[in-house]
Amino acid sequence: MMHSDCQPGSKYSVETASGPIGERVAMLQHEAGKYKGANLPAAVTCLQEAAELMRQHPSNYPLDRWLCLPVVLQKAGLFDVAIAEFHRLLNEVEERVKNEAPRQRPAIRQKFAHLNYFQIYEKMSLACERQKLVNQAQQYAVLAEQHYQVFMDMSVEAGHYRSRHEHPTTDHKPSA
Repeated sequence: MMHSDCQPGSKYSVETASGPIGERVAMLQHEAGKYKGANLPAAVTCLQEAAELMRQHPSNYPLDRWLCLPVVLQKAGLFDVAIAEFHRLLNEVEERVKNEAPRQRPAIRQKFAHLNYFQIYEKMSLACERQKLVNQAQQYAVLAEQHYQVFMDMSVEAGHYRSRHEHPTTDHKPSA
């Protein structure tokens, strides 16, 4: 049975990636969600096709959509393939963030890259826990925590920067 950590088709809208490709990706992920564990091989097939389409036609796809494939692979008993897919996602983080936020400053993109790393390592830890691989799960949990801490540190730094450089006014009356 699919768990709430990855429900293909939920929370996905065609607005994320419009046009025929976005619609096809949404349909495939929705179709995968229909299987609910009754037919995990079919769900894997749908999610593999969706992932390849997302890679061939980069757009703004939420990370949880990318994480569905390795999570379902692990649930389907394909742990090694799932870990390989997680590593592929890790290798693609910088490029994916750059494509999703091309106009952002490099420091902002780096901050969100750390958030992506955190989310991926967190799912890797969960997959290892499910396989009873306690040491690997702990290693991935440590990596997740490290990336989350960097993300939070960068968020705090950005907040300090804004508070020093923005001068909010208390006068909300329009000027004449």
